Amino acid sequence: MTTDLVALDAVATAQLVRSGQASPVEVVQAALTRLQQRNPAINAVIDVWADEALAQARAGVPQGLLAGVPMLLKDTIDHPGHRYAMGSRLRLGTSGRHLDPWVAAMRAEGAIFIGKTNTPEFGLMDVTEPLAFGPTRNPWRHSLASGGSSGGSAAAVAARLVPLAHGSDGGGSIRYPAACCGVFGLKPTRGRTTMPAPAFDARLATHVSTHVLSLTVRDSALALAVADCAMRGPVGGAAQRWMQAPLTRRLRIAQITQPLHGGPLDDAALAAVQRAATLLRSLGHEVQPCAWPIDAPAVHTAFFDRWAYSVFAEVNHWPEAEQARFEQGAEPWSQALRQEGAAMSSEGVEAMVLQCQQASVQMERFHRQWDVLMTPVAAVHGLAVGQHAPDLDYSTLRQRVQHNVAFTPVQNISGQPAMSVPMGWCPDGLPLGVHFAAGAHQDELLLQLACQIEAAQPWAHRRPTTLDQPLP
Repeated sequence: MTTDLVALDAVATAQLVRSGQASPVEVVQAALTRLQQRNPAINAVIDVWADEALAQARAGVPQGLLAGVPMLLKDTIDHPGHRYAMGSRLRLGTSGRHLDPWVAAMRAEGAIFIGKTNTPEFGLMDVTEPLAFGPTRNPWRHSLASGGSSGGSAAAVAARLVPLAHGSDGGGSIRYPAACCGVFGLKPTRGRTTMPAPAFDARLATHVSTHVLSLTVRDSALALAVADCAMRGPVGGAAQRWMQAPLTRRLRIAQITQPLHGGPLDDAALAAVQRAATLLRSLGHEVQPCAWPIDAPAVHTAFFDRWAYSVFAEVNHWPEAEQARFEQGAEPWSQALRQEGAAMSSEGVEAMVLQCQQASVQMERFHRQWDVLMTPVAAVHGLAVGQHAPDLDYSTLRQRVQHNVAFTPVQNISGQPAMSVPMGWCPDGLPLGVHFAAGAHQDELLLQLACQIEAAQPWAHRRPTTLDQPLP
């Protein structure tokens, strides 16, 4: 029964628990067993809460939408009494003190958290290879990166440790690892799942969104509905509507394959978008090649300027002793980002803020004409572990990261929802994701489209071949 349980998505798991066909203890023990067997090869989970999770399961859980569902938290979110390292050697002794409202919402519906997943230091990298915990490896091929910064969560779901895991997205950090690992990843509309965090400039709302990486689209819809209830009160069965309401209208879909920086794109990423366009046309949608409605290179530069300045602004508000520790012990990548942000002039910061604001307006206008934007997820397919290691020469690493992160930052700037949908596998056996975005608050439209794609071209039955090899 263990294998059957871990093969189920969250919706099916909760149904079994509510009906009494499986107990929370059985479900959690199944997840912990697979974690123990599979995690050593991929290093997705860096903190396991076995005793606490089993005790919670034995005590009984709320019979809600996530009854008995085992979940994992990315180690960028607080949880009382557990390690809160944020991928940094500076915080190895830090424990969480507060129950995050998002976590509380999931627990109130019966979810059981069994541990924390790996993340790059402070979530600042497009791969998950912190010096504190080592790299998370792609379950499809262990020599490859799992993406970042929610790479631990993506790898855990792909390896079937849990059906869904928490993630956060400040520039593609849910969507990119989802594409790398062949799972579904939605970045909700800004502010949908979390309260806006303080920004260094009041004109820039937070560019980080909280949600999950999941095996199926309906699991993502379910988690979004639960978060909606916590943030805005009862939503009248939104999860059920998203799971059952078919997409009944023809969409106008703009296809853009030019990276923001104007540089080269891997053939595999381009081929994935072209195959997706063929599928979408067969489903009755209009797909047309299009150009960016923004000054793409300027927006790309503004995003990375914002990234660096955000690090500087955040660290600059820490106590002096913590700033000194950062300067002495943070990873070279984190330190260099702070230095780059500190070197920005006030005029440069103002220009960056205005560029982001302008792009936000232009993208909303764009979606008055186009229902959905379809692009590749990233410019590079199949990064090797170590290719973006945080202790590489900064100028080299900066160039590599900036080349790879070439599509997803737009929706973090604009606040619009976006998702990575598994759209097939390469001849070499690696998964390929395609990126879709819509206008603000059109999360439901994206979920409906994803459900339609999932029905036409299912992916959840595909498992990394490494899972079938003898386990240690």
